[in-house]
Amino acid sequence: MEIRDLRFFCLAAELEHVSNAADKLGVTQPYLSKIIRQLEKEVGTPLFDNLGRRIKLNQFGELLYPRAKKILNDIDALYADIDHALDQHERTITILSDAEAYSSDIVLGYKKAHPDCALSFTFKARKEITESLIIGTTDFALTTPPIDSDPSKGIVTDIVLCERACALLPPGHRLLGRESVSLEDLKGEPLVTSPRGAGMRSNIDMIFSLYDFHAPIVCETNNVDLQIRAVSSGMGYAWMPRMLMRRDPELSKFSVDLDTPEATGYVGLSYNINANKKSKGDDFREFIKDYFSTLSKSFS
Repeated sequence: MEIRDLRFFCLAAELEHVSNAADKLGVTQPYLSKIIRQLEKEVGTPLFDNLGRRIKLNQFGELLYPRAKKILNDIDALYADIDHALDQHERTITILSDAEAYSSDIVLGYKKAHPDCALSFTFKARKEITESLIIGTTDFALTTPPIDSDPSKGIVTDIVLCERACALLPPGHRLLGRESVSLEDLKGEPLVTSPRGAGMRSNIDMIFSLYDFHAPIVCETNNVDLQIRAVSSGMGYAWMPRMLMRRDPELSKFSVDLDTPEATGYVGLSYNINANKKSKGDDFREFIKDYFSTLSKSFS
């Protein structure tokens, strides 16, 4: 017994006419009659009474009809759910990132500009991000330092931001009020930072290694809000994106520029040209470029 057989049976029962049902189904009358006979053979009894040129369910057909109708309704609901899930998948853009700083603004801004689309923004370690780009399980990656373009694997990276770092200091800190601070000024200061593998941490570790600088780490978290709260509570200081701090008047009061020349980070938007879906990919790439361009201009 096939779903098709139940659909044919139910329509014939509802129209009480084989020829009319066949016309509506787009099949021949003999073919529909054959399907009904096969169904009757499977259930072991006739399902219709013949009333001249019309047909009517008999007692056995009356038993089968509501059950068949329920099965068809359940199947239709299942197909509808699958179609909805596929549609949502098509309209959902997945982004993996090793830097959380701009994720909230990006998600909210893109959703406002494209209400029919959704963003799945997930923090991952750099190795996982690169692997996902290669096999095509993510649409985009937002990383710092940027992932290198690799034509052999289809990976393309656009540099979307050049950002200076600043030091976010606790209230009352001895270095507040200065125009800038050096690594020497921060020597021995407890550091609040992200774990190894995160974007900002990779930039910090590179600079610390270059200058053979060591800082006592008192808190590691990828959550930027938690880092800010830890600093505000006096736990230590943190390296933060300068523009992110400067646009918040409350945070700006506690941020001081770093005069270390290497305290500059680049953010890259990476994608796989062999796997990226063009329609939504173009929209998102343009949004990201416009977002960071506008952000940079506001502080130039």
